[in-house]
Amino acid sequence: MKICLVPVCYNAHDDAVRFLDSVNTAFSFCLGVELEVILSDNSTLSSVITFDARNYSYNFRYLQNSNIGYFPAFARALSTLTEPIDSYDFVMVCNVDLVVSKDFFIALSSVSPGKDVGLIAPGIFSDKDGRDLNPKIMRRPSLRKMKFMRMVCSSTALFRWYSMLVRARERTRACTQRKIAKKGGAIGGQPAMYGAHGSFIIFTQLYFKRGAHVLYPRFLFGEEVFVAEQLRLNNMLIQHVPDVRVSDKEHASTSKIKLKFICPEHRKSYEYLLSKFFDD
Repeated sequence: MKICLVPVCYNAHDDAVRFLDSVNTAFSFCLGVELEVILSDNSTLSSVITFDARNYSYNFRYLQNSNIGYFPAFARALSTLTEPIDSYDFVMVCNVDLVVSKDFFIALSSVSPGKDVGLIAPGIFSDKDGRDLNPKIMRRPSLRKMKFMRMVCSSTALFRWYSMLVRARERTRACTQRKIAKKGGAIGGQPAMYGAHGSFIIFTQLYFKRGAHVLYPRFLFGEEVFVAEQLRLNNMLIQHVPDVRVSDKEHASTSKIKLKFICPEHRKSYEYLLSKFFDD
C-alpha cells in the first residue's frame, strides 16, 4: 500500500510534532506500507523546531510556504511529488491539530473502496465531546442555502449568531451519538453523504484517475463543498469508515485567526463556489 500524506501547518509547530509522532507510531505497527509525508508549512511565526533534522521511520519532507492557505499548500506539496499522483493508493490532506490512532494504517489497509468510491471519510473524533465529525454534509446544499450562507458571512454579528447555532447542533449530535453507543448500536450507520469533514480527507486512487483534482484556489474554507462537487461531477461516492480513527484537537490553527478575517474569507469562498458549481 502506497500513501502520500500532506499535513498543513499554520503557526502550530508543537501540534505538528505531536501529529507527526502519532503517524510514526501508527506506521511502526503496520507492515507493507510505503508512506511519504510532506509537512506543508504556512506559518508566519518562526519555530525553534528544526523539522528537516527530525527522524521518522517514513519518508519525510518539510516544505516551507508563504501563508498561501489550506488547499493551495496541499496542491503545492503534491506538485513536488516525483511519481504520478494516481500511483498512490491513498492521498491524504489534514490539519495538524490531530492525532491518528495506533491502528490507523492497519485499519486503512483493510479498507476495500467500492468501485465508485473517490474518498474515504475517516472517523474524526472530537476530544471535546466525543462525536465523530463525519458525515459533515449529508445533502448537497441548495442554491438558496448557499446564498443564505454568503449573506450570513457578510456580517460578523450574523456569522457569530450562526456559529452559536452550529455549536448547539453539534452538542445535540454528540449527545445522540453517545446514546446510540451506550445502547451498543452503530453510530450514524453508513448513510450516503455529500461532503466529508475537511480536517482529514483521504482521497482514493480513483479520485485522480477519473480526472478530479484538488486545485481549489481559495485561501481557506469551503474545501468540503469543492471536493464534494469534484466527486459529484465525476460520478464518485464517499465511503465513511469510522474504524480509521483520528482524534481532533479542535481548530488549533483557525482559532488563532481573528473573526474579522475569518468572516470575509468564508464569504469569498461561498462566492467562488456559487460561481463555479451553483450558477443559476
